[in-house]
Amino acid sequence: MSRVNLLPWRRAQRQRRQREFLTMLGAGAIGAVALVAVGELIATGLVNGQEARNDLLRSEIAILDVKIREIRDIQAQKTKLQARMDVIQELQTLRPMPVRLFDALARSTPEGVFLTNFGQNETTLSLQGWAQSNARVSSYMHELDASDEFNPSTLRVARAGEHRSMHASQFDLQVPQHIAKPEQPK
Repeated sequence: MSRVNLLPWRRAQRQRRQREFLTMLGAGAIGAVALVAVGELIATGLVNGQEARNDLLRSEIAILDVKIREIRDIQAQKTKLQARMDVIQELQTLRPMPVRLFDALARSTPEGVFLTNFGQNETTLSLQGWAQSNARVSSYMHELDASDEFNPSTLRVARAGEHRSMHASQFDLQVPQHIAKPEQPK
């Protein structure tokens, strides 16, 4: 048998395999680094994109906060204006009231009744005066009660006395006014 020395061939074969292994190892390392780099770039891009969207949302929220404050200010002004309008409407409704009050008092005062003092506390009238008789005071109270301008009256004081040298009855009446509620505009 012939002896062939395969050691140099095996050594060349081993060196070739080792070079292939190192080449594959280097290519794998380069591939892994490239893959990690690409992943890092993608992740960074996603994070930057999300940060941009968050910044956009923050700026839009700030704009909306300003608009909400403006709306609240406008609503507060609207409430104040509505309150003013309500006061004006109430004043407009109550404006003819003194005229109606004096007219109703004049129409309901019978002959022989004289008013000496007249006062008003919110919606209650206080009437003091003299009448020729208690029957006239009673008639006066009935006339006041029959009027649309007044609620039932209350006699606080009735006493006999002298007025201008004639026998008379002095009286003190409390008369609540009947105040109709104004119609609300629709």
